[in-house]
Amino acid sequence: MKKLFTLVFLIWIFPLIAQKNIKIRHLNGKTIDSQILQQRLSRLVDSAKIAGLQVAIVNQNKVIYSASFGYKDIENKKKLNDSTVMYAASLTKPVSTYIFMRLVEKGIFSLDQPVYKYLKKPIGEYTKWKDLAEDPGAFKLITPRMLLSHTSGMPVLRSLYGNKVNLIAKPGEKFYYSNEGINFLGFMIEEYTGKKLEDIAREEVFEPLQMRHTDMIWQSKFEDNFSNAYFKDGKKYGSERRESSRAAGSMSTTANDYANFMINLMKEKGLSDKAYLEMLKPQIMIKSKRGFGPLKDSITNENDVINLAWGLGVGLFRSPFGKAFFHTGHGEANQNYTVAFPESGIAVIILSNSENFEKNNRQILKLCIGDTYSPLKWLGHLDKLQE
Repeated sequence: MKKLFTLVFLIWIFPLIAQKNIKIRHLNGKTIDSQILQQRLSRLVDSAKIAGLQVAIVNQNKVIYSASFGYKDIENKKKLNDSTVMYAASLTKPVSTYIFMRLVEKGIFSLDQPVYKYLKKPIGEYTKWKDLAEDPGAFKLITPRMLLSHTSGMPVLRSLYGNKVNLIAKPGEKFYYSNEGINFLGFMIEEYTGKKLEDIAREEVFEPLQMRHTDMIWQSKFEDNFSNAYFKDGKKYGSERRESSRAAGSMSTTANDYANFMINLMKEKGLSDKAYLEMLKPQIMIKSKRGFGPLKDSITNENDVINLAWGLGVGLFRSPFGKAFFHTGHGEANQNYTVAFPESGIAVIILSNSENFEKNNRQILKLCIGDTYSPLKWLGHLDKLQE
């Protein structure tokens, strides 16, 4: 009995001992001990008043470290943990892109077939999208490739344009990050296949990649362990509970689950070489000073040094450690970021339930993987330091 107890104790304690000895490799080849990283991230979360943070770090295409900091429910002092479901916001977009590319590979869609050819009715007969009928010639030029590379000319959000979704640029000419464009892609997928996007996502992504805490819409099982979100002044926003799929940003997930998806992309699994070549090659070079807001129309060459571009569903840049792909996720109070360096086998996934995350992202990326190359200025994260 004593030997059995000793064995059970060792099985229980060994993972804790092993965790203490993890060396996390940074991009430059140097390492940081996981305990030191844990301490530094914990201090940063506290000092920066970040409500809660989930982090998953990938080395050699495997999750080598995952941890959670802060609270999922500040009022009731409930700690965030690695299984706490977070709102993914625009981290949904790469997943929706992967889904679409899977359907392309099955011969259901084509990247360059005009989107109107996949619709059952003229665009003006769809209440949500009827504004696109005001310029039928331009609308008929839009392809899925344009939607996925944010070159369709559709606005970021209709609410910023008098609640209309008119084109703000000629299709194929300019990069304008567009939630509306990706949501239209999701609508097109559902319209043409006759299936709900959440069902397709489970079949094509979540179940094969064992993303057990992830879904396109809110699930009752999430009630056991979900996160509230908080504004920068500490006021509670609450939790996002999307009841219908939106390809641009309805997903809920965890950092560990999303790491499974990122590793899949890094290893180029689930799609053909040709499909990954399309996803991860520049579809358009980015010349704007910012990805969003009033500076989106200001032109600069400052990002040429990193070859900042957009592929299909992900942003792209070049670093001293090879090509990288990234995406941000920005909700009312939830703020997220992920970046991968496939040639190094290194990535980090960061989910937060706090409006105070983005202005501290630079420090967090440097601590986690030594990333000082992500285009945070273009994303507007560094602007927040001036607030």
